[in-house]
Amino acid sequence: MTKSSFASLAKPFVLGACLAVAATTTIVLAAQARSPDQRAAGFADHLRPRIQRAGAPQSWTLEERMAHYAVPGVAVAVIDDGAVVYEAGFGVLQAGGDTPVDAHTVFSAGSVSKVVTATLILRLADAGYLDLDADVLDTVSSWQLPAERDAFAGEPVSLRAILSHTSGFNIHGFADFQPGEALPDVIATLNGAAPASGEPLAREFRTGTGYRYSGGGYTLAQLLVSDVMGAPFEAVARDQLFAPLGLSRSTYTNPLPPEHGNIARAHNGDGEPVALPRGYEAMPEMAASGLWTSAHDLGALVAGLIDSYRGEAGPLSQSGAIAMMTRIAPGEHGLGPRVTGSGESFVFHHGGTNNSYRAWIEGHPATGDGLVILTNGARGRSLIDEIRNAVADTMDWPVNAPVIAPELRLDPAVLADFSGTYAVDAGFPVDLREQMSGGFFELPLAVRVQDGQLEIGRAGGDRYSPLTPLSPTRFVLADMADTMGIWEIEFHRNALGEATGLTLRLENALSHYRRQD
Repeated sequence: MTKSSFASLAKPFVLGACLAVAATTTIVLAAQARSPDQRAAGFADHLRPRIQRAGAPQSWTLEERMAHYAVPGVAVAVIDDGAVVYEAGFGVLQAGGDTPVDAHTVFSAGSVSKVVTATLILRLADAGYLDLDADVLDTVSSWQLPAERDAFAGEPVSLRAILSHTSGFNIHGFADFQPGEALPDVIATLNGAAPASGEPLAREFRTGTGYRYSGGGYTLAQLLVSDVMGAPFEAVARDQLFAPLGLSRSTYTNPLPPEHGNIARAHNGDGEPVALPRGYEAMPEMAASGLWTSAHDLGALVAGLIDSYRGEAGPLSQSGAIAMMTRIAPGEHGLGPRVTGSGESFVFHHGGTNNSYRAWIEGHPATGDGLVILTNGARGRSLIDEIRNAVADTMDWPVNAPVIAPELRLDPAVLADFSGTYAVDAGFPVDLREQMSGGFFELPLAVRVQDGQLEIGRAGGDRYSPLTPLSPTRFVLADMADTMGIWEIEFHRNALGEATGLTLRLENALSHYRRQD
């Protein structure tokens, strides 16, 4: 496997560096003359945004974009036809130091933890220890959900619903803990009791009827695993998943012991070391966000999940892997990962976000391709998306193709017609809305024209995003294009020139909004 690091990033990290952006024409790779690992290594010279202006493509090196986003360290693993063909580290463990990142450096994986937790649970189900459809509230022996926090007391909730975020449970995520802070156990977390800082777990809608991303549900699943197996969650993961698969750098132990070694340290959005003196936070909500792992280990796991899906051994039975990668309506998840697309573009994926780390995994079951990216900077997500685009290009994957925005000048009067307030159409089918349910996606949207530019934001809010036209009625949110996929808005304009509504599309989900004024 190839290992590398940037010599220039082994020096003290320079904040706010202004680096030249090289505009390039179409990248042509002689793929047939290169081995998969040679092709994969080429990604570092070809990072790009998802939205491109016609006639003005953009391209950067990885080194330039690490400096731009103030991310000191990155680790990458690339999978081709079910095998890891390339793994590498770039940059340094900590800004100002000279210890390079490599493929065995451990990073906080954030919510990628959930996919690994789901893999553990599915392995335990394959072995007969767990039933994915049994009532979790009846099976957990060491804790009970208080009736006053259960709007549907007496109705069952299954692991299948928890793993797909259709359980009805609350608690999206959790705050990280700084060195020296007391850590809550799982019971305190479920009860929202000190030293936990979040709200208590509650069921707020009937299981199976809606979608709400819930780290709280995964915390209940963590307790279930411990109760059934009679051992701490991190020990079960070690004995039933990490050790059998040879994932020696992976652990749910928090705080991570310094003697684990080769640890990517935490950095804020300016690239400055934080969580000192230890240099990294603790995430005691292990199943939801507490995994520490390496690109090498995650690459092996993603490759193994692809193998399982194809019926070629791996960590799960084929039926278990297919269940993992089958979308559970009305959400966007299977059992653990998000799933999108079809055919050769069918992808399972998940991102991870803790205070100072950003992570990403994806797998393409039909082709056997996949990708792992780990970063130790708070602005790493935008960097991850540009890396994804580069790897897809160099490996010739049928995903993440650039969206070319044409030169299109629309009449200001037409743009003004789109201005107004739009509210969610309550009659639009919830199964089509998928992840665009709850939270921000229930709020009215405001469209305005500012300095000749059409913009959209939350009604009553002060942040607006520019809309880039793809056609006279279709636009993309250029500044959010790489955060959760392509955000595309289509305005519906009748023969009277009136904008009657808009449709918001995001990956395989869509939601309809009706004009209110």
